[in-house]
Amino acid sequence: MNDIAEKNVTIEQEAAKELQEAQECLDDNPHVVEVESMPSMSVDDRNLQEALRLIKDDPVGVIGIWGPGGVGKTRLLNKIKNSIDDDKTFNYVVQVTASRGCSVEKIQTDIARHLNLNRDGNVESQSRVIFDFLKKRSFLVLLDDIWGQIDLQAVGIPYPLGYANQIWRKVVLTTRSRRVCGQMEVRKDLNVSCLHEDDSWQVFQDKVGHKTLFYSPRIEALARELVKEMKGLPLALITLGKAMYGKTDTAEWEYAIQHMRRSCCDNDDPLDMERIVFSQIKFSFDSLRNNTLRKCFLTCALWPEDQHIYKVELARCWIGLGLVHESDIHSSYTKAYSLMGDLSAACLLDGCGEMYDSFKMHDVVRDMALWISCGCNEKNGKWFVRAGIGRHENFSIPWSQVEFVSLMCNYVLKLPPVGSNPCHMRMLCLGNNWLHESILIEEIKKFTSLTYLDLRFNNLGEIPEELCSLTNLEHLDLSHNIEINEVPYSFGNLIKLKFLYLGWTSIQRIPEGVISKLQSLQVIDFNTFYLRPIPKDLLSRMLRELGTLPHLKAVGITAMCFSQYKLLRESEDLPIRSLTLRRLETRAFYFSDILSHEFAPRTLYELLIHMCIMEEIIFGHGLAEPNCGFRTLNQLSFSDLSNLREITWTKTSPASLFPRLACLDVHSCGKLNHLSWAMDLPCLEQLVIYDCSSMRQAFMRHHGDNQCSGQDSSKTFPCLRYLKFLRCESLVGIGDPDMTFPSLERLVLHHCPELNRLPFKTDNLPRKLQELQIDVGSWERLELEEGVRSFLQPRLKLEKE
Repeated sequence: MNDIAEKNVTIEQEAAKELQEAQECLDDNPHVVEVESMPSMSVDDRNLQEALRLIKDDPVGVIGIWGPGGVGKTRLLNKIKNSIDDDKTFNYVVQVTASRGCSVEKIQTDIARHLNLNRDGNVESQSRVIFDFLKKRSFLVLLDDIWGQIDLQAVGIPYPLGYANQIWRKVVLTTRSRRVCGQMEVRKDLNVSCLHEDDSWQVFQDKVGHKTLFYSPRIEALARELVKEMKGLPLALITLGKAMYGKTDTAEWEYAIQHMRRSCCDNDDPLDMERIVFSQIKFSFDSLRNNTLRKCFLTCALWPEDQHIYKVELARCWIGLGLVHESDIHSSYTKAYSLMGDLSAACLLDGCGEMYDSFKMHDVVRDMALWISCGCNEKNGKWFVRAGIGRHENFSIPWSQVEFVSLMCNYVLKLPPVGSNPCHMRMLCLGNNWLHESILIEEIKKFTSLTYLDLRFNNLGEIPEELCSLTNLEHLDLSHNIEINEVPYSFGNLIKLKFLYLGWTSIQRIPEGVISKLQSLQVIDFNTFYLRPIPKDLLSRMLRELGTLPHLKAVGITAMCFSQYKLLRESEDLPIRSLTLRRLETRAFYFSDILSHEFAPRTLYELLIHMCIMEEIIFGHGLAEPNCGFRTLNQLSFSDLSNLREITWTKTSPASLFPRLACLDVHSCGKLNHLSWAMDLPCLEQLVIYDCSSMRQAFMRHHGDNQCSGQDSSKTFPCLRYLKFLRCESLVGIGDPDMTFPSLERLVLHHCPELNRLPFKTDNLPRKLQELQIDVGSWERLELEEGVRSFLQPRLKLEKE
């Protein structure tokens, strides 16, 4: 067993190391560093140069890029955008993902968001707004993944397209079908074809690894045969290459070849081609190590195409469905993040997000997941997903068959009619819509078998009594419905409820005894909207009732002022995981006071201190033991502390007090001068400093606060991957030139008009840096050694001021 575990660890480590290379052949991650050694780069370069020629030099208005799913069309579109962004030919470059079932309204919404235009949800008026904004400007609109004809004039795109009166109006679209190019009146098209055999072999070889491939001559021969069966499709080569990593049994290779042969046919119909691609990459799905991981993967398709799936949301989903269930909530989240790593290593999820906090699914992989969920070719109707397609799209749901439904991110005002009895429904995702409780009253009571209900980010003004009749519910998310101010007495009927999320509501009243009836409850988030604090008497009673629940694992709560904060001492046994302290009336705040609560070193994972008048925060004073610390704290935020001048350290060190702190956010602390102590946090990965107007140098190696660190003074920020400064108007320099950033991958510097120094020297460069985001003026103003400037230049992402 130990040998197998070690082998799995080795595979995951190698997969993680090669993941960035894999993204080069996936369609839709614009943030990835280009891998110049890829054999297909010459083909990519030719396609890019031809596309740029058609955009810049050809008067044609609509350009089409077509080819099978997974071949690299979106990758090419992303390269076009990166090449054009700094070009003065166009005033505006807008990239939009259309996807299957896309509506005019959905494209309008995305364009308006990119151009910072008002959005009113009305197609005709929105069209006029877009038209009026663009009609006298040069623009390039990039439409990705078009499946059918879309009326661009109805969207608001000014016609005629092309070049006239010194104005460029261009549209570039990608599609899997050349027929769609005709429907969209494409006048010049570019075919992105599959890789040639030699290039295919090189891509596959890079993913499988030389050790596996050349284990024996027979394995190599079978591998070459397998590559031929994949017909040069990059996505299949990558995902199957990862699936075959470490496999040295010839029977496994022979089975893979048989699987590929069964998936192939000679039909050129796009739908048949789509099924062939699905069958090919399904091998990677089948190769996942257990059914739990496969089920977790399928749920990722509930999110809209091309949308970031935040890790914490995905983990919450898996936990709510019972796919991840550990003895404590921290272990459950850790297990969920580990499973995400497995899917990422298999190239079925793409890591993304500016702060490494999200994933994306390649559109073909997502389509495959939905195909599998519906029984492959059987179309059993158990899953129905229409997420992110816009509220004017008409569809009917087979309620009598369906088990999983996702209509999230459509901004719909009402549900489709529920005709037949939805007796098999298990999961209903309605987040990010405009639903009012009056719309739900008649329909929601029909979903009696429902176990998972997501209603976050809607317009609910109250919790409908009808919802409280869904006695099979285990997961209920009502967060970010700010107008909800009361929990009805009938809410106590939800005796199977395990996970309840009420964050960013305005709840002021909960009848006595309701909370204590929820005997199955494991997690409750009650971090309510900050302008409507929970009354003190309700908080006191709620804490007492929570203390009676036998299975409770995690609580999220807000304490307004010291009188509420002191109530936490009455419930020392509560497993508080997330704590917000707001409007504390004190000039000096001692962190030892928080640490004196039993939950603080044991379960506290996230701590936010917000809108307080304190002038000083003191770490260390009054600790029972010098090495006493927040053993589970991962995220710490100081926000809107307008009087905060000093953060003082005594009798302890950052490493001792915060041994596992990974994320630090300092926001709107206008009198704070520096954060030198953060350099010695041993696990810090993300640091964001925003609107700290007095800060001239963020980190000073020899400042007094650093004397208690106990760390190696020659090393700083050992694990920091992401560092961001935003609106720090007095910032001149980040830190001293002898600071080290051994793990830094992304540095973001926005709206820091006085900045002229970076803490880098030629002999002390951040070797892992992938990207430096900075505005043009600040880049030109920086005083850098020539070697430093040469090192940063290829990693530069210049932003418009």
